[in-house]
Amino acid sequence: MIELIRYNLQKKDDWDDFYDLFSSYLSEVCDEEEYKEEIDDLHNDELNARMINQTLQEHNPYFVMRIVENKVCIGLISYSYHEEYSKGFINNFYVCSERRNSGVGSATLQMVENHLQSLGAKYIELVPVNTAERFYIRNGFDFSRTSSDGERVFCKVII
Repeated sequence: MIELIRYNLQKKDDWDDFYDLFSSYLSEVCDEEEYKEEIDDLHNDELNARMINQTLQEHNPYFVMRIVENKVCIGLISYSYHEEYSKGFINNFYVCSERRNSGVGSATLQMVENHLQSLGAKYIELVPVNTAERFYIRNGFDFSRTSSDGERVFCKVII
C-alpha cells in the first residue's frame, strides 16, 4: 500500500530524511554544477525558513511528502496549490530506482491529483526532467507551452 506522509520540516529528523532523499534525487537529475548550487541552497537558512513557512501556509500551500510503501520511505514528491489560478504544480518527484516501473509513480500521481482536486485545482502543471517526459505522457500530461526560461511545461486537466 502506498501512502503520502507530509514531512514536518521543522523537525530535525524529518529535515535530515528529506535532505538525504532530496540529495539522491538531485544527483540523478542535475549536472555537477547545478547539483552543487542546489545543495548549497539546502544549506541556506533563509531559503529553508521560506520553504518551511510555505509548508505551513493555509492559502497556496506547499506540500513536501514522503512516498511510503509498507512503512518504508521509497521516494518524495513536492507540490503546491495556487488558489487564484485553480492550479496545482508538481515541483519535485522522486521514486527510488529499485521501485520504478512498478506502478508506484502512477499511484502517487493519482493521489496527488485527488488531493489537488479536493483543494479546488482544475489542472496540474509540471516541468519534467527529460527522462521523465514519457512517464508523464503515459499518465495523461501533455506538452502545453515553453516557459520564459525555455523549459517544457506539461499540463493535465483534472476536473
